[in-house]
Amino acid sequence: MNRRRMETFALAAVVAIVLGITCFFTWPNYAEAADLSSSSSTLEQKIGHLEDVEADLKRRSKSLAALHREQERACRQVPDRPDVANLMQHLSMGVDGRTVLDQTFTVRGRSGDSEDARFEILPLVVELETTFDNIFDVIQRVEQLKRLVRVTSIIMTCRDVEFEQAQPTLRASIGMDVVYEHLDSEGD
Repeated sequence: MNRRRMETFALAAVVAIVLGITCFFTWPNYAEAADLSSSSSTLEQKIGHLEDVEADLKRRSKSLAALHREQERACRQVPDRPDVANLMQHLSMGVDGRTVLDQTFTVRGRSGDSEDARFEILPLVVELETTFDNIFDVIQRVEQLKRLVRVTSIIMTCRDVEFEQAQPTLRASIGMDVVYEHLDSEGD
């Protein structure tokens, strides 16, 4: 029985070695694989969340760009200075003696504060002696400006004698408020 005992002992040793290898090598790797699997599913959830956040960011960026376009379309710029010379150049028409007889730009009074202390208003009056079409053209030019200029009044007069002409001329006085941003000279 010595041989049988030896075989039993060898078999027990092989089983013990297999169990030892399983305990010391396979089981820790299995536990690490389970941890990695858990981490993998957590990372996949985070990636899914990041994809949702990225899609939301793209949607909000498009919405913001659309709002910027709408603001550009609907709002006028308010410059940091009145820049009346550039405004006069944009609104000027050539005096030709037939359809445009006279044109005068006058700054009325000093600039005043608006309801909002950030802005100042410079009153400007454009006086014209011209045809109605040219007066309307000046008003349209003001309307097409990218900067904020308010038309505050329009006064037109005509002499009865002029109506009998082919193109009667009118005298017009167009009051405008040139709005610009108030900058503190103290450097606040």
